[in-house]
Amino acid sequence: MKAFLLLLFLSLSLWSAEIDTKLYDGNNTISYHEEIAKRIKTEQKSDQNQTQEDTERIATERMILGKLEKMLSFTLQVDPMPDSLLPDDKNISTENYFSYLNALTDTYAKIDTLKKEQSAMQSKRHYLKQSINDITVEDKKNLLLYQLQYAFYKLKGDNQAQTIKAYETLLNKGEERFKQKLKQVTFNIPALEKKLAEINTKFSPIEQEAVALKLAKERELIVHETISDTLSKKFLSNDMNMMSLLTTKIDLTLMLSLAYLQKNETQKALDLFNADSEALQRLIPDLIDHYTYKRTILKTVFKEVAGNVALALSNVEESAESIYDFTYGKLTEALFVFNERGISTLDILKVILIIILGFIIAAFYKRKIINLATQREKISLSAAKAISNAGYYILVFITLLFALKSIGLDLSNLGLVAGALSIGIGFGLQTLVSNFAAGIILMFERTIRLGDYIEISDTIRGTVSDMRMRSTTVTTNDNIDVVIPNSSFIQNNVINWTLENDIRRIHIPFSVAYGTSNDKVEKVILEELRNSDINYVKKNAKYPTVIWMTAMGSSSVDYELVVWIRGLSTLRPSGTKSDFLKFIYATLYKHHIEIPFPQLDLHVKQNESKKEETEPGTD
Repeated sequence: MKAFLLLLFLSLSLWSAEIDTKLYDGNNTISYHEEIAKRIKTEQKSDQNQTQEDTERIATERMILGKLEKMLSFTLQVDPMPDSLLPDDKNISTENYFSYLNALTDTYAKIDTLKKEQSAMQSKRHYLKQSINDITVEDKKNLLLYQLQYAFYKLKGDNQAQTIKAYETLLNKGEERFKQKLKQVTFNIPALEKKLAEINTKFSPIEQEAVALKLAKERELIVHETISDTLSKKFLSNDMNMMSLLTTKIDLTLMLSLAYLQKNETQKALDLFNADSEALQRLIPDLIDHYTYKRTILKTVFKEVAGNVALALSNVEESAESIYDFTYGKLTEALFVFNERGISTLDILKVILIIILGFIIAAFYKRKIINLATQREKISLSAAKAISNAGYYILVFITLLFALKSIGLDLSNLGLVAGALSIGIGFGLQTLVSNFAAGIILMFERTIRLGDYIEISDTIRGTVSDMRMRSTTVTTNDNIDVVIPNSSFIQNNVINWTLENDIRRIHIPFSVAYGTSNDKVEKVILEELRNSDINYVKKNAKYPTVIWMTAMGSSSVDYELVVWIRGLSTLRPSGTKSDFLKFIYATLYKHHIEIPFPQLDLHVKQNESKKEETEPGTD
């Protein structure tokens, strides 16, 4: 069996390929790349009947291999923060402070872009790994190309992870410096408010121009069914002017909010900070992302100066949305990577929820089947137990598959996993699996059912009270629960007293003294038995009650009362035998039939020589 399982595992392994980690990991990566280059060159020269597809594939392999060699010598490069804009020993201008904020925003945007690219790389690696593992004989020629692509994305992802870490360190230090230097900034609040007022007056003409352009567009569509280039340029110019006014207004509003925050006018600062929400919605998507990053950075400043409570109460709706975004971001953040896929807290919660729901459904199904068996006589309890157990484990297995599939784990290689488990089962889990398999056999064979009275050995005899996949519980007449592995029922002889029916024949031995009439013994016992209250099969020609003479012993004539019993009497053989023995004893005593017991007569024989000496009249 072990050899068969090992052969099965090896045969499954032959039809799969593994990731070639030597392409991107190890001390001999460069020399291994040289070997791959020679292999590609040899393939190009040896095959004279190459198709265009083969030529393109080989050229791609050579190109990716060249990029891999460059990526191995990766040098971390990040754009430094312009710390010179925020000097330690003098005042800071509004323009420099704002420029530093823009630099922080750009760094935030770079980190976000790198994380999105890293996630995309992870998805590509997952797809390539699956393609490599499931490679077919027809697609074997593309294996090297897949391996090179995987190594490329792997190295690029690792390099991006280093870059992200470096930028996050830079961003944390920059945010801390930005918060500390707020006190040194020289804000000109009147000038900022004047500029903001001027900007607000410029919106009306641009909005009116936009309405006029829309009317002109409709006229041209009615007349010419198309829009002229001149009108398109005017539309573009109007949109650019509007974006410029909106961004200037948002920047001025943010600067004013920081100015009032510096003066400890918290409420006014928070009102200005939350006043640009409407303007944000009118921006193009790229600008929305830019100002979202900028506002995220500024929130750290407001939290430190004004406090979390004040920031939350300033705009309940935005605060709730912010809490939702933060919570969702934390839940979806990858905790670890498994099978080239990031597993997040949300994924784990999803798996737990599916498993709990699946177990609830399986338990409900099991309970429902048992209830049907108790309510309807057509379904026996043992059959319902077998059906419920089988359905329960099938539902649990399906639940586990769904749970793993829900987080995108690859289940196509279950054959390999089964092969590996088979090896472990062959060496270490034989007993467990044999009991499990025996449980399935018993469940469908039904040679042992719930409520059956069985006998395993001279000491274990009782009623089957529970049947599980691994073991069966037998409750003895002494109310002792004995848990027996299911394999014992398959490998050993088992007496089932109630398999087909509950009628069984028992033999009750008894003895009478010599000289007692056989006819009298049979007549007395049978007549008294018919008139007794003892539960046995009466008046049935198929199951007659008879008395057999079994032996003529040294001091008694031995008989057996052969009687058929049914029902509860079958389930308590010792008690039933005791009832019959008491009955026989009482009957024999009533009719003055002697019950013998072993006796020993000792005769002392006198010696002949001594007898002559003791005779009278001798000398």
